[in-house]
Amino acid sequence: MANKIGSNVVPAFERPTDVNIIMTIVHPQPLVGLGNLLVLNKVTEPATLAKNAPAAQADTGGEKKQDNAQGTDTGAGKSSTPTGRAFSNSLSNDDRMAGILMRKVDTATGALYREYKNLDAVAVDYPENTPVWKKASSYFAQPSHSDRIAVLDYVEGKLLDSLKDFWFNNWTFAIFTDNTINDDVVLASNIFESNQDHFLVLQSDDLSEFTQFYGQNYTIGLKHTTDEAMDAAFVGAIATKQVGSVTWKFKELKGITPDVMTTQERAGIENSHVIGYLNVGGRPETSEGFSLSGEYIDLLHGEIWVKTNMANELQRLLQDNDKIPYDNRGISMVSAKANYVLDIAWRQGIIATDDLTGKGIYEVVSTPYSQQSRDDKSKRHYGGLGFTYKASNAIHTLTVKGTVQSDTILS
Repeated sequence: MANKIGSNVVPAFERPTDVNIIMTIVHPQPLVGLGNLLVLNKVTEPATLAKNAPAAQADTGGEKKQDNAQGTDTGAGKSSTPTGRAFSNSLSNDDRMAGILMRKVDTATGALYREYKNLDAVAVDYPENTPVWKKASSYFAQPSHSDRIAVLDYVEGKLLDSLKDFWFNNWTFAIFTDNTINDDVVLASNIFESNQDHFLVLQSDDLSEFTQFYGQNYTIGLKHTTDEAMDAAFVGAIATKQVGSVTWKFKELKGITPDVMTTQERAGIENSHVIGYLNVGGRPETSEGFSLSGEYIDLLHGEIWVKTNMANELQRLLQDNDKIPYDNRGISMVSAKANYVLDIAWRQGIIATDDLTGKGIYEVVSTPYSQQSRDDKSKRHYGGLGFTYKASNAIHTLTVKGTVQSDTILS
């Protein structure tokens, strides 16, 4: 095997032997996420792509010039271009050593997307106690956080296009650095509702702020003081656990202070389909596990898992086979793959179990070749596959009836 640095190619020395051992190092795969977090950070100045400049250098020891309004670093982590927010899409060795996993500039909108592997890496571009750093700090304080966090810098009026460009990157949950409920937040909620494959988590200490979001399946409301990043902790503590295996109620959030609530206050947030954080039985816990529509997050997260994995497995089926014949043999292969995905979903707890059979309550239906239209056959399109399943539920409250036997005879 030849290794190359610069212009020199150096092949490995040949050992005089009849046995040649070739070793391959297998690295863990990144957590491609249905639980990864994106931090949405509004900036005043668009990012540009550095031209004829070396890849960005991560100078963790150097001076960081900070935009105090936005908490955006304009020193370390960018290209050597002396003015403006100019960045390279290529990572340098220093960037990688600092824990920066990815950087991409959208030249059309001025948006900048980056992924970091830990809090120290975030601090390269967003110094300690800036809004982004505080969110990341709360996220990485949770025991179940992912192996990365993403940050999207976007410019005023460019949120929709910026999200569109990075929608299919490695994240599923999003929060804002600024917990103010404004036009950007309303727009974002509608974007998430339209796509139905990501979640927006909002946090406010004012319950009335959530009124306009009632009915939104993919927007989650948290009532808590904005002095603490409960939104980041909420995602970090729960989202990366195996989908289907966890409900979002009863969970402890590290570094978040439980609120003291009256019975009436707790009833108010639950009736509003908002989630609080309080002590119950001497332990802190999230008060519920639903989105602002009242639908439960674990059920919606399961739907996203099924949709994502069904698409991925069927795509691999087409790619890994030289040919899927357009006849009943090929249709059976497609149907078998759909059953395979739903079986995994059942084993993970996304799909309910039939009490009589002990199997998952799901069904895959595939219509035979003879029922496909001439037009579909001509276009090599098969549209006869469908499935249904019953979502698994969870116990959130209990009512227990007891009887006490007394020896006292009452007159």
